[in-house]
Amino acid sequence: MKHAHIWVFYISLLGTFSLSGQQVEETIAVNDSLTVKEKTPLALRFGIDLYNLGRSKLADDYNGFETVVDLRVGENFYLAGEVGQVETTKQIENVNFTSSGSYFKLGFDFNMFENWEGMDNQVTIGLRLASSRHELVLNSYSILDRTRFWPSSDFPITNGYATGLRPDLNAQWFEVVVGFKVQLIKNAYMGMSFRLNRLLNDKLPENFDNVYIPGFNKKTEDNKFGASFNYSLTYRIPFIKK
Repeated sequence: MKHAHIWVFYISLLGTFSLSGQQVEETIAVNDSLTVKEKTPLALRFGIDLYNLGRSKLADDYNGFETVVDLRVGENFYLAGEVGQVETTKQIENVNFTSSGSYFKLGFDFNMFENWEGMDNQVTIGLRLASSRHELVLNSYSILDRTRFWPSSDFPITNGYATGLRPDLNAQWFEVVVGFKVQLIKNAYMGMSFRLNRLLNDKLPENFDNVYIPGFNKKTEDNKFGASFNYSLTYRIPFIKK
């Protein structure tokens, strides 16, 4: 009888260990199923606009540059901006003028592209609020004389009335931006963006108009819309885990 009680004790003990082991396995299985969400890196990316740089080298009547920057603050959200300076001389109909000044643009980009593992490319849509401070010099103009009554009407007027400097001009506008960036190597990107601009306000020069606004580009009297694009090379510095 004593031996029977001992065997019952051993069987009960083995059963207890077996149940405990099963519970441990279930606990491990539950813990193994948990996933840790990867932290979003807070990263600063900066660079230059290659289009402005190339145009300045190739065109005699244009000199400008633009720097671009964005700050990643979410998984697909970027604070973004551009700062630039332009000086250009243009001939429009009977008028020759030089427009020069600086501009800045601030806004955001939202990435809509779902990357495969190991990729870091973006297809973005965004907005910018922009402002310029510039001046205009009316270099020369010709009198429109369809009758050819005045023999000298074909020669441009380079001094006197209406020619000269118009300082302290400014303009404000917003831009709808669509663009993409492709990772070339780790932390280096090539990008392009297309912009539709809508002029909000501008200070007009005396006896003339803001025919060309740095950062906005060409403006006409009857149309407050403009367009532009940039072609950028940027480098990213990840520095904080959010």
